[in-house]
Parts: sequence; structure tokens; C-alpha cells
Amino acid sequence: KLEVLVKARELASYTLHVCCNENVFLPQYQTAITGKIQATAINIFIDCWTADNIIVGRDPCRWAERKRLQERAANNCNNLIALIQLAQEVFHLKLKRIRFWSVKTINARNLIRAWKDADCKRYDPLFNR
Repeated sequence: KLEVLVKARELASYTLHVCCNENVFLPQYQTAITGKIQATAINIFIDCWTADNIIVGRDPCRWAERKRLQERAANNCNNLIALIQLAQEVFHLKLKRIRFWSVKTINARNLIRAWKDADCKRYDPLFNR
């Protein structure tokens, strides 16, 4: 399996577990920000999954869509970090958890960017002559 898919799935799974943990987020506050955090993490994984399942072949539209999804996944990693920082401030989450969660997100983002860069080297010469 593509390592980026594994890391994106692990990030989504970890995020869901943290956000559903009543010891981390009190139930009465779970919808205030956790819904956005969960949706963003899930979207990172789904965008990576969908991009990986696009067979580019010789179709420039498929390449454009694959690249768009990769870029959106990387951008959502940045958005997730912002949401994690907001949650930390509002809910006074432990710094150790924030660091661990942020590093998982940054690692996923770096893998997504590397994957996109490798794809650009592979596909751009075919379509940008």
C-alpha cells in the first residue's frame, strides 16, 4: 500500500478517537469544533484515497483531478493543524497530545506533498510540452 494512504488513514482514525473521547472533549462541547476537526481529517484520507484511485493514463483531465485532490489534502492538513491549535486554546488540551497530533498531521502533509511532487515529475512532461 502507498505509505501516504496508511498515514492519512491513521491520522483520520486517531483524530476520530481523540474527538470522541469524553475525557478530552466534554460531550456538551463536542459539536462546537470536533465536527470540523473530524470532517477535515476524514477529507484528508478520502482525497488521498480518491486521488490514488484515479488512473491517469494519457488523460490530462484525470491528471488535473488527481493533482487537485492531492493539493486539497495537503491544504486540509494545514487546516487541521489550525483547528487543533484552536481546540488546544479553547479546551486547554495537553501540550503533549497537541504535539503528537500535529506531528502526525505534518508527517501526512509531507508525504502527500512528496507524492504530488513525484506525480508531477511523472505526468507534467506528458501533458505540458
